[in-house]
Amino acid sequence: MNPEELHNIYRAEEEFWWYQGMRAITGAFLERAQPPSFTRGLDAGCGTGRNALEFTSRYGVRMTGVDVALGGVRYCRQRGLERSAVASAMELPFAAESLDLVTTLDVLSHLPPGEDQRALREFYRVLRPGGWVVARVPAFRALRSRHSQYIAEQHRYRAGEMLRKLAAARFEILRWSYANTFLSPVALLKSRVWEAIRREEPHSGVADVLPGWLNRSLLAALQLEAALLRRGVRFWFGQSLLVAARKAD
Repeated sequence: MNPEELHNIYRAEEEFWWYQGMRAITGAFLERAQPPSFTRGLDAGCGTGRNALEFTSRYGVRMTGVDVALGGVRYCRQRGLERSAVASAMELPFAAESLDLVTTLDVLSHLPPGEDQRALREFYRVLRPGGWVVARVPAFRALRSRHSQYIAEQHRYRAGEMLRKLAAARFEILRWSYANTFLSPVALLKSRVWEAIRREEPHSGVADVLPGWLNRSLLAALQLEAALLRRGVRFWFGQSLLVAARKAD
């Protein structure tokens, strides 16, 4: 991750529409999946720690965060996530069957080709029987933007590929859906037409502060999706893919 982008994320995570909206979507997605009581959890690729703290607040799980970026761990500590350390998702510093939950949100897409499968095997190793993995990844190659390039995104997924990889790592799929669906046509137009016409260089998508009305409008689209996911709707296209899976007892 670009160090400057870590600063942008840390500054924007509380108010920026995408972060607020995706927290709402992830929570609604899991609420419908009826997660069990978690005790110990890990956010693999925790960034600045905001998502790990969200899971602690929502589920009461004692979360630890690991990230390969020292700068990210420093932001975790500033946020109050003291249980955070520099480590790779492909080589976790945890004993086998020591965790109830592993979350990995927009992280697998940054790994070199093929290494996502290695990370999934690590998640399986550290989870107790019955433990859950919650993964969120960017979806569809056509939606790759200049922002994707800026953050060194290596890959975008389709549901079939992600489900096959989880099954190969011996996980049982509990629920999946695409997300950030309603704004996908805008994203496609922006990435394939607008940025191409303007010949834009790779850049941050969260550095600029949006006008309040625009931030609220974009957030409302994601909040509507969250409400539908809570009712059990599955989206078949979107900019993100969410999967909850379980290690068999």
